[in-house]
Amino acid sequence: MINSSPITSWEGAGAIFTFAGGGAAFWFWVMAILLIVPLVVALRAEKRAEDEHDKK
Repeated sequence: MINSSPITSWEGAGAIFTFAGGGAAFWFWVMAILLIVPLVVALRAEKRAEDEHDKK
């Protein structure tokens, strides 16, 4: 049971744990989208409220 792992060597394991070098860019864009989308929604809602207030 102890020696039943399919991994026989640690050579090349760095790519598995570091997402093969592309993980940082992916998470950067995910966080950028999660920041920008609510910001755009809030700005649009604020603009609508301001336009509605100006009409009265």
